[in-house]
Amino acid sequence: MTENTTFFLGANTPSGFHSLFHELYDPADGWRAYILKGGPGTGKSTLMKTVAEKCGEAGVGYETIRCASDPDSLDALRIESKKICIADGTAPHILEPRYPGAVERTVDLSAFWNFDRLRESRSAIVRLSDENAACHKRAVRFLQAAESLSRDMRRLALECVDTDKIERYASRFAARRFGAPRGSVGREITRFFTAVTPQGVTVLRDTSDALCDELLVMDDPYGAASAVLLGCLRRYALGSGLDVIACLCPLHPDAGPQHLFIPQLRLGIVTENAFQRFEGTSVIHASRFTDSSALRRHRSRITFSRRTEKELLEEAASAMHDALETHNELEALYRPAVDFEAVSRLTEQIAGEILT
Repeated sequence: MTENTTFFLGANTPSGFHSLFHELYDPADGWRAYILKGGPGTGKSTLMKTVAEKCGEAGVGYETIRCASDPDSLDALRIESKKICIADGTAPHILEPRYPGAVERTVDLSAFWNFDRLRESRSAIVRLSDENAACHKRAVRFLQAAESLSRDMRRLALECVDTDKIERYASRFAARRFGAPRGSVGREITRFFTAVTPQGVTVLRDTSDALCDELLVMDDPYGAASAVLLGCLRRYALGSGLDVIACLCPLHPDAGPQHLFIPQLRLGIVTENAFQRFEGTSVIHASRFTDSSALRRHRSRITFSRRTEKELLEEAASAMHDALETHNELEALYRPAVDFEAVSRLTEQIAGEILT
């Protein structure tokens, strides 16, 4: 990716935190990684934001990885042209060096802590840390309930979908838009473009703006037809030698792509539903592949499920907001114990190493 983009590499899902951090870097391809350690409020996100700013000033493209628990914070920074990344290696996306020194460098920001001051806040730190964990567990329970209803609606809708018709449409689309095979299989990377966050379902619209001149919107309230179509288009694109960014659904991360970006064509195909709306260049309606009369037989069941799913997702976001509040209180306890001048000097050193 040459554009400056932002994605999530982890998301809060019904099974807990779903991590894609294994996609951050490839040691076999010459990548290097800085793995940051340290507690809340110790400057990890600020360090990465500062390096990103310096990359921008130097005209070096980068990808920022947002934190699903606090989209204003960064979990990682990838600089593909340099084959270098910086990542928060603490929970829930714990990273440990696989090739210490040769590939990864651990940066321990706790070296700049005043431990005596932190011990004075021991009781509050323990209490808030436990409250934060409890809030995240509560959010997961709401997501599990929402996923159960969503899965039931998707199953009902899929029974009414003409998958053969979708296959034929995808084949014609690929022949028209993807061109002749390029002699090799395309490369796939996996991301989250949307996530359930303390602000609700968050969509990284700046990324689609940066990557796409053309955005096709698949209007599909149940995600059944779109899952089949995007799965087909992903397969055709890779087979044609096109690189793809496959973006997973936070409620169904194992169900294939919910959104698909093809950077070489500056094309995106996104799924629209009640929780994520898009303004695209054209719309594909799932109803064209669906037996609507058969689906109407389940109207009352679907109406109940859609309303309840919405309420459950709102409760999940509320629990995550509570978790963020406790996290902010923890940061307020840690910040006075951090030597930020030393962190700033270290940030300048890392930026210099990356950009020279």
